[in-house]
Amino acid sequence: MKTEDTLVWSCGGGTQSGAIAVLIGSGRLPKPDLCFMTDTGREKSCTWPFVDNFIRTQLARSGSELVIVKAVEFASIALFSGDTVLIPGYTDKSGDMGKLAAFCSGKWKQDVCERYLRSIGVVTATDWIGISLDEMRRVRKQHRGWLKLHYPLIFDVRMRRTDCVDLIRNQGWTGPIPHSACFMCPNMADDEWLDQQINWPDDFAEAVRIERECRERDPHFWMHPSCQPLDTIDFREPPTAQGSFLAERGCTTGCFT
Repeated sequence: MKTEDTLVWSCGGGTQSGAIAVLIGSGRLPKPDLCFMTDTGREKSCTWPFVDNFIRTQLARSGSELVIVKAVEFASIALFSGDTVLIPGYTDKSGDMGKLAAFCSGKWKQDVCERYLRSIGVVTATDWIGISLDEMRRVRKQHRGWLKLHYPLIFDVRMRRTDCVDLIRNQGWTGPIPHSACFMCPNMADDEWLDQQINWPDDFAEAVRIERECRERDPHFWMHPSCQPLDTIDFREPPTAQGSFLAERGCTTGCFT
């Protein structure tokens, strides 16, 4: 492992990450010195079959391996900071529905990434982030002098999310291509909640439990923009005026891709 000018890829485990894995495996992108994925401990279960059976396989074509970094070993906080809920849920404290700030991605992904790289002796690095052309709003500014952020799907290969899907399918993958996120992420749309409720009931049950835990700290906190408990919502119904609130798809740090 080089300690200076190290090329690393922060794999998110989703669609854009699948495309980057193909590009690395085929030689269209250079082989990074390190490929790693942060496991928050709350990743949607549907992500792991794609990571293990597609992303790892594609990386192996170039002799690359994917290191799984456990967030619990490097994160300083989990669901709460004092009485503040870190999940970007919804609040009806003012009488109207509002959106809470997102702290989780920075604390569970970004901070963990930086601490992990430092722990293995990385001095300076370029970190690939898998954001595509249609997600330019998620590009973030570099905030560490030693860690340069780079977006290969924007500046090198120039791909949109649909291009990433096509590339993955062209490699023969017929299974689900996940939108990588935590299983209790309030940014999920109703169709994602419904899929989780039907096909991944353990994930859904844990999201319900976490919502209740958060509401013990903050009774105005909700996972869903309808400001109703998750286990009482019919996700097949058209969204109400509150429920149609535009959620930010994906995490603003660009780590979940």
